[in-house]
Amino acid sequence: MQMDRAKELYQKYFAAVYSVCFLYMKNEADACDMVQEAFLRMLQRDFAYEDEERAKAWLIVTASNCCKSQLRRSWRKKQVVYDAAVHDKGKEQTDNLLLRMVEELEEKYRLPVYLYYFEGYRSAEIAAMLHVNASTVRGRLAKARKILRLQLEEEEEGVGEQKGNAQRNMRKAW
Repeated sequence: MQMDRAKELYQKYFAAVYSVCFLYMKNEADACDMVQEAFLRMLQRDFAYEDEERAKAWLIVTASNCCKSQLRRSWRKKQVVYDAAVHDKGKEQTDNLLLRMVEELEEKYRLPVYLYYFEGYRSAEIAAMLHVNASTVRGRLAKARKILRLQLEEEEEGVGEQKGNAQRNMRKAW
């Protein structure tokens, strides 16, 4: 593969591949390792996709497979679980709530939702990438939307209760 083409693909699709890896790995260092592994596999093989969408899809599927392989390794299961809430405590509160909720979804829902809503793939394309039926992808998307809707409603209720409690406390103070 030509190095110019590899650099172009890296610059163009790094963010998408990194996002997929982060959805699986849950931390920056492991996600970067898996991005590197995906692009390394691209360089080691006779990568001949000239179509941009096929190249992006190949990279996303390869990154997903790298992450799944890494997560299956026995030594990985013995590691301490990464606590995103503690690590990300210092981040700005302007982070996308919905994206964080998607990151917390079960694996079978997480990637289809990300690919559909954040990367713009159709359900048939996602089905081909994940080697499942298109109806399975649509079902998972529907189930994920339901889960996310319930979580958002709970979040809104929690915020509403906090405001109500604050108002009651202010009244008591006066």
